[in-house]
Amino acid sequence: MITLIIVRHGEAEPQMDGKDDKDRKLVKKGIKQMKRVASFLDELDYAFDKVFTSPYIRAYQSAETILDEMGIDDKKIETFNELSPDQEPSTFVEKLKEMDNTTLLVVGHEPYLSSLVRTMTGGNVELKKGGVAIVDYNPTEGKGVIKMLLTQKVLKLV
Repeated sequence: MITLIIVRHGEAEPQMDGKDDKDRKLVKKGIKQMKRVASFLDELDYAFDKVFTSPYIRAYQSAETILDEMGIDDKKIETFNELSPDQEPSTFVEKLKEMDNTTLLVVGHEPYLSSLVRTMTGGNVELKKGGVAIVDYNPTEGKGVIKMLLTQKVLKLV
């Protein structure tokens, strides 16, 4: 069984002419959102075996903020083109077949992350900015279950 903690990046700079979408950075609100995610995950004693993000700066910064806030400094953040917003989730799901009994932090974008959850579980969800989905996935059976789906509004109340 693989536990995936799937996080949509925090609030980022607006798109501007002349600036590549990949280079948009988190704004203060986005950093605060990721600290809130980290506090929640820490409270539930989640630990990650691996951390994967898209190659976009805002996703990487989101993962970095979560790890920093949780005091985790021994994990390497791995970037995967397969987690880019325009990719097909089935490619990443294939990579999961190489893993078992592991917990992954996966940080990315919409609509990709919703498609990833749907591919693994059949559930039709939408991850808002700073949202978290926790999925238990059995790579052998190719089936998963959504354990939790949280928005920033809910995380503020926790």
